Amino acid sequence: MGLFNGIKGGLIKETGNAVSGIIDKLVTTDKERLTLQKEIMDVINIFAGKMMDVQRDIVLAEVNGNKLQRSWRPIIMLAFGFIVIYEYFISKVFGLPPADLPTKFWDLLEIGLGGFVIGRSAEKIAGSLTSSGITLNKKSKRQ
Repeated sequence: MGLFNGIKGGLIKETGNAVSGIIDKLVTTDKERLTLQKEIMDVINIFAGKMMDVQRDIVLAEVNGNKLQRSWRPIIMLAFGFIVIYEYFISKVFGLPPADLPTKFWDLLEIGLGGFVIGRSAEKIAGSLTSSGITLNKKSKRQ
């Protein structure tokens, strides 16, 4: 999950920089400033770690769930694909009314495609880890 770690790292860095700027304005001594920055960054790191744990648990629940839980993303993407094919090919070839897709549809499609690719990658990684005997819990160890 290198991509997720990169996102987490960027989020932590940006938040830390913002907090450091505020602390620099409010605190005058270097010792207090460093202590406050460390405490706040510790809280941010704990929160980001918990967020990653929740995301991991969701992916694992989908991977280990029933067939519908494992295949909801492909089903949605197939539906989106059909809508696009209908709009640009079927409606024109057969003289059917166009779907008149709103701009928000394209935003949703873009988000869905990004989520599908990331989610599918996470599924593959989780599947390969569990099939190789690695458990994905807080004490990640070989079985």
